[in-house]
Amino acid sequence: MQNQPPWSDGAPQQPNQVVIGGVQTQTISGQPTHQQVIYVQAPAFKPNPNYRHISYMILGIGIILSIATSFFGSMTGEYWMSNFASSMCCGSIGIACIVDAMYYNDKSNWQQQTGADTTGTTIGMIGDIVFAILCLGVALLFLIGF
Repeated sequence: MQNQPPWSDGAPQQPNQVVIGGVQTQTISGQPTHQQVIYVQAPAFKPNPNYRHISYMILGIGIILSIATSFFGSMTGEYWMSNFASSMCCGSIGIACIVDAMYYNDKSNWQQQTGADTTGTTIGMIGDIVFAILCLGVALLFLIGF
């Protein structure tokens, strides 16, 4: 005789069993044992506009103009053009870092929406901002002729 709780309808219940090495499968709380699992990959981060590409362009244009200005200044013997070229180089690096921080901000917002970890993105954004402040400070020092 099996002990049954008073609230049951009296129908015999099949106990959940785990058979090791047998062919009988385990049924857990009424769920089917053969379920198909579909893995959905998160979409890739593709911002529009892509601030990282814009920061690369700013960096490249600033360095090319800096080299051209320095070369032209050395050919003409103008000392102030060398300072201006150095200021332009450091300034373009600083502006590129600010634009890259904008990219990290967009990426952080996207990661929050998808439930991803934003720690690395936040650290990158803070690093970009600190480096941008340093570069713009050095550019200002070159500009005033220090």
